[in-house]
Amino acid sequence: MARDVEDLMLLHKRVIENLEEFSMSAEQQIEKLKRFDVADELASDFSDIALEYAKILFDQDWLTEEQLKLFLEIDKKLDKMSMNKDLWSNEAVKSNNEWEECRTRGKELLATFGY
Repeated sequence: MARDVEDLMLLHKRVIENLEEFSMSAEQQIEKLKRFDVADELASDFSDIALEYAKILFDQDWLTEEQLKLFLEIDKKLDKMSMNKDLWSNEAVKSNNEWEECRTRGKELLATFGY
């Protein structure tokens, strides 16, 4: 289904905003999302919102196959992480290597957009 340019621009903007949040330092993430369960919010914002928007953008030729692949790899990692309840606390977001790897991958993905 074809979408108009304004709609695609909005989705693109939302994807970038999500990636910026997903890639910021743990301290910044915790401060920004302090009213929420930070780990859950980061994961759901990425998987349920940004990834879905990315799929739409890909279908409209606004994302490369490489970018979509990176989205899917991060989503798969988050899904795997969901099996370990110890990873879903603010302390884990700050100190666990799994979350640091997610932020690093998010930065790599963000860089593919020129940010």
